[in-house]
Amino acid sequence: MNIYIAVISHGHSDLINQLACLPLLSKEYQVVIKSNKSKDHFDSWIESPNLYWIDDQYGCGFGRNNNIVFEYCRSELRMTEEDYFIVLNPDVIIESKEIERLIDHMSVGGVKLSAINLLKDRNKMIYDQSIRKFPTLLQFVKSFLGLGNSSILDKSSLISSSKVDWAAGSFLAFKSGHYAKLGGFDENYFMYCEDIDICYRSYLSGERVTYYPEISALHLAKHANRELFSMHFYWHITSALRFLLTKVGLTKKKSSLLE
Repeated sequence: MNIYIAVISHGHSDLINQLACLPLLSKEYQVVIKSNKSKDHFDSWIESPNLYWIDDQYGCGFGRNNNIVFEYCRSELRMTEEDYFIVLNPDVIIESKEIERLIDHMSVGGVKLSAINLLKDRNKMIYDQSIRKFPTLLQFVKSFLGLGNSSILDKSSLISSSKVDWAAGSFLAFKSGHYAKLGGFDENYFMYCEDIDICYRSYLSGERVTYYPEISALHLAKHANRELFSMHFYWHITSALRFLLTKVGLTKKKSSLLE
């Protein structure tokens, strides 16, 4: 059983070099960086064993990029269905021992999709709002208008491993065979809601996300979707509508199959 980590860089090489998290992870696991822009540059560690760099096919969305890495791991690195595939943001700092603990928990519990406790400060006092209930149209609208979001789960109330609806794509861990069974991320999303969508499809398949609050990482998150009329805001709106329509369609399809 091996662990493969996918990191998508949108010109984040300066940040990746500065944080120096990936060279440490590559000492234990297979790390694949996929550049989405041509301006990336990495220090000499990029040629280290267990660290691979896909420097082509620019301008893809989040889902497409991660699917490219997944296929690379299968075809070039011989990843099997029994291995684990982790989607990791370039601005997440996690120690190898935390990943080891996570995979141990997943293996013992037979878990195929999991998330961890992302935090926004090094003192581990500020939670990243990374686990939530599946959103409704009203919740999306209120969130966009800055009126709060009732789909957010209170992490302080979850003190042991719990089943949740969905977790942010900043960190998601899959059993490789489960990712393949789901068909990976839906590439019809360009950015935003791909994580909700794949977690929803996993939920319909009978596998909910398992959240492990005792396993943590630092997420230096910077959200760019709130500026009205920006491309990020447009992508978020269209992705939210796509998910809501897809959710209705998938639910109806599952219901008809059960009749």
